Amino acid sequence: MTIQAQVFLPDELFNELERRAPQPESRSNLIAEALRCFFATHKNTSSELEQINQYAEELNREAEDVLSYQVFDE
Repeated sequence: MTIQAQVFLPDELFNELERRAPQPESRSNLIAEALRCFFATHKNTSSELEQINQYAEELNREAEDVLSYQVFDE
């Protein structure tokens, strides 16, 4: 089963897509394969909040270190 979707692409990206896959069906196949590849290599196993929380202590230490170099005029 396939579903028709409308996507907006920058001109240069669409032109390259059209050059590599001149027929609409081949463009659809190329886009589908590109999305499959992207999804396979970018597994979304956790939410952004979970990722931030995972590194929160390290990020807070880095922020405190950066702030220690700040000079505030009063």
